[in-house]
Amino acid sequence: MSQLLLSALAVVCPNCDGHNPPGTAVCAQCGASVADAPAPAPAPRAAPARPAAGQRPTAPSGTSPRAAPASNAPPGLKPSARTPPPTAAGHPVEPAPATRPGPPVPLVAPVAVPRPGVAAPQPPSGARPKIAEAPPPRTGTGPRAAPPVPVDRSAPPVPDAPMPRPAPMPMPVAAPAAPPVAASAPPPVAASAPPPVAASAPPPVAAPAAPPVAAPAAAAPRQAPAASRFGLTVVAGTTRGQRYKLPVTGCVVGRSRGAILLQEDAFVSPLHATFLVREGALFVRDENSASGVYVTIPGTETIAPRSLFSAGSRLFRFTGRIEIPIAQPGQPVIYGAPVPLGQAIYAVEEILVGGRAGRAVVAATALLTIGQAHCDFSFPQDEGLAGRHCELSPTATGATLRDLSGGLGTYVRIAPGTERQLRPGDRVRIGQHVFQVELLG
Repeated sequence: MSQLLLSALAVVCPNCDGHNPPGTAVCAQCGASVADAPAPAPAPRAAPARPAAGQRPTAPSGTSPRAAPASNAPPGLKPSARTPPPTAAGHPVEPAPATRPGPPVPLVAPVAVPRPGVAAPQPPSGARPKIAEAPPPRTGTGPRAAPPVPVDRSAPPVPDAPMPRPAPMPMPVAAPAAPPVAASAPPPVAASAPPPVAASAPPPVAAPAAPPVAAPAAAAPRQAPAASRFGLTVVAGTTRGQRYKLPVTGCVVGRSRGAILLQEDAFVSPLHATFLVREGALFVRDENSASGVYVTIPGTETIAPRSLFSAGSRLFRFTGRIEIPIAQPGQPVIYGAPVPLGQAIYAVEEILVGGRAGRAVVAATALLTIGQAHCDFSFPQDEGLAGRHCELSPTATGATLRDLSGGLGTYVRIAPGTERQLRPGDRVRIGQHVFQVELLG
């Protein structure tokens, strides 16, 4: 096979790379021999001196370029700068992948060290010195010093095409109480041109679908309670003129709790009173407040001993009938104001702020009056009192309270925790605020 190739292929000069006719022994262009020549035994070489920075290395004087080593290639197929050397198997080595052009790198020819008494080989006349080439791989076992490797100080080669990045391994995703997911084999990827994979976005791992949970039924929007036919209007106090429409569910009044807040009234408890609508009627209940809830009387009302009532800005207590102790024989009598003999007496006392008792009137007459002037209790400076505001008549079980104010109102306190029915036009006193009940259309 090699003889057939030699007879048909041109012979390439290893010196000038010139092409010669098949079977030529001497190059027609440079005169160098193209026939095989036995390679001389390599002489031991000393390490070449390192050139200074910026200086091109040169061969020492008296030496010649080293002859190309022998190869197993047939004549005419010797390795050259353009032809890669054959391997031990006889197949040419594939050239390295092409890189981007960079600055030329000078190749340093190996320097042969002369030995004493041995003449250095001389190149043929007229032949140009050959540039050292990379020797082919050796197949022998004899020791041989490796030729120096030229140092490439140029920029590292940059591939023309971007190298594909390896696909990142997916991170395991732990799902609570999830059945194991069978890992599927990845699709085959062509080794020549794998698709680029983004390193920052790992492929999602499908989590097992959770069983559907029935969504709770949407709560119906809360509707405002229907309004009743009753309303309240503030006729005295800091919020005078304010009107409220009472719902059918009732309304709470207090200083810090309730729909009607009286935060500036110091006499109002946090939870003071509740207005209730029941069976078409309106009621008010005292929620055990400290100052109490007072309601106007329709004209006359019977009150029991120790009851509280209000006229204008004053507060009174009806103490009831006073019993005079009978003197015991041989015992001294306690000194005091004289009392009518043989007549029933009763007393009414004024209550001051804080619950302390003030002025009191004790009488044995059948009538006791309260007003601005010419009464048993007269308060000329109280603008909330009429001239003759109310009168009190004692009875065997209590007293009868009669309103004479002409619309200003006389109030009685309801018992704590009890309810009292209200009618349109009635007034309710809570602290220093007065509410009037109205019937809405």
